[in-house]
Amino acid sequence: MRESNTYGGGDHDPGELQPHHLTSLTGGTVTWRVARSLDVLLGQLNAKAPNRSKASDGSIGDAAHQTRDSDHNPWYGPGIVTARDFTHDPAGGLDGQWLADTLVHWRDPRIKYVIWNRRILDTRPLLDPWTWQPYDGTNPHTHHVHLSVMDNPTCDDTRAWTLAAPVTPPAPLTLRYGMRHPDVLRLQSILTTRYPAYAKWSPCTDYFGDKTLAAVKEFQRRSGLAVDGVVGAMTRKALGM
Repeated sequence: MRESNTYGGGDHDPGELQPHHLTSLTGGTVTWRVARSLDVLLGQLNAKAPNRSKASDGSIGDAAHQTRDSDHNPWYGPGIVTARDFTHDPAGGLDGQWLADTLVHWRDPRIKYVIWNRRILDTRPLLDPWTWQPYDGTNPHTHHVHLSVMDNPTCDDTRAWTLAAPVTPPAPLTLRYGMRHPDVLRLQSILTTRYPAYAKWSPCTDYFGDKTLAAVKEFQRRSGLAVDGVVGAMTRKALGM
């Protein structure tokens, strides 16, 4: 069942921090509000995609959520809801995959777990933190991204969330015979330090010549790699470059 904002207030604007009220299954009145860090993220996403759909947005859980353990219940504090759902609406400017990837990339310490598209990523030091795992809940979370924040005072940390595009580092340079490059000097230094028996040059230079080629091939042979004399991804990894 979708985590919904059945009781209202699920997509209120940041700054609208007055408490809300709901009637519990036992008939009592519960005062609640959303964690302020989630209100901040909501405001940032609304500013980024002002025309986005909010059909699957939500904060406070419906009656079904009250019967089970869910961060959509205002149990922390008490009275603080520590989860929000954000609608997947690529046409409106908010893509769920982008949001999930961006949150995970920047590893904000306020994040408890993220659920998106049949997968869950938990940040707590239990099993494989910050690693996507299959999610077999009744709701596959294909229409919204679920974000739970920590059930501690950081949930009310109002710093802006980092939503900048992840920076992709350039691919390492492939080193081969005849090249002159600072990475060749690094390669020679590694071979000289770790494998002096077949690194027979002095001093090290930044030129990939016959002696470097022979040493690389010998390293590849002893390491069970393809013996081609080219320092590509696999050879770099084996060398620890």
